[in-house]
Amino acid sequence: MTNLIKMEWYKLRTSKLFIILLIVTFVLNAIFLASLPMITSALGAEMTATELSSILASPFALGLLMIPIFISAVSFLYLDFSGGYIKNIAGQLADRGSLVFAKFIMIGVHNLIFFVTAAISAVLATALTGGSVMDAAVWSGILTLLLKWLLSLSLCTVLMFFAVGLRNKTLAIIMAVVFSTGALSLLYMGINTGITALFKVENIDVGNYLPDALMGSVNVITGELVVNAIIVAAIFIGVFLWLTYMMFKKRDVK
Repeated sequence: MTNLIKMEWYKLRTSKLFIILLIVTFVLNAIFLASLPMITSALGAEMTATELSSILASPFALGLLMIPIFISAVSFLYLDFSGGYIKNIAGQLADRGSLVFAKFIMIGVHNLIFFVTAAISAVLATALTGGSVMDAAVWSGILTLLLKWLLSLSLCTVLMFFAVGLRNKTLAIIMAVVFSTGALSLLYMGINTGITALFKVENIDVGNYLPDALMGSVNVITGELVVNAIIVAAIFIGVFLWLTYMMFKKRDVK
């Protein structure tokens, strides 16, 4: 397993697409955040220093900046199939399903690198423009960042099921874009309305139990949906990692 992880790490750090999208995320995130003072000034409002905890808790200026992360993840996961490498290495393993776990671990590293890059970009952009201030909730901000990383990993496990288990890169990319754009929020609103009308239940929100919606709402600083995020991420990772493992072992390696 150690050698498999080293192999995956080598492929990740030498991936041109990964490096390019990482740079794009850093630059775009910095540009968007640096432009906030000008927008605020144009609206006639006074720009005040931003607490560091809130920057770390929400490092991405726009939800759309999750697109590079998921696209990079899908491309990395499917890289071996497109290059014919899987067939060569799988035959040398006692349990070829261990490749799935090695990829899962490296996708966790992949996402963490993107999140840390976004956080550095956000801190620098804010410090150079509107300014930031150290506050007592910094550790809570870091924990929020880690929870969002965990939720992103759970979503990538879903994408891994499509890209590795079903070997359908096109469908995985479509799912990646859907998750990134928040397009499912409209579906969740419809489901909420249906449940309210059918069961006469108030204040229901299915988004509180789904990882893509929780990424935008979980917050350790305020204590909002923290338990939900941990449980939902664990369930999605467990279920889809197992499904990918089983599908990968049963299907012929081509």
